[in-house]
Amino acid sequence: MAGDRGIRPDEVLLSRRTWEALRDALYRLEAASEDVAMDLMAGRPTKAEYVDALAHLSAAVRDLQEIAVEPLALSDD
Repeated sequence: MAGDRGIRPDEVLLSRRTWEALRDALYRLEAASEDVAMDLMAGRPTKAEYVDALAHLSAAVRDLQEIAVEPLALSDD
C-alpha cells in the first residue's frame, strides 16, 4: 500500500485530522513551555507559582498524550 502511494522508507502517511491535532498539541506544548520559562524567570517565584506553572505545562502534555498517532501507511522497507 505504501509503495502504491509513493511513500519512501523514511516516511509515514497520517490522516489530516491526526496531523492537525498533533501539530496543534505540539504548538500548545511549546507555548506552555515558553510561558512557564518566562513566568519563573521573572523575579522570585513562590511555591504557588511553581505549582501553577507545573499544572499549565502538565495540561499541555496531557493534550499531546491523548492524540492517537496511527499511520495510514508505512513503507515495507
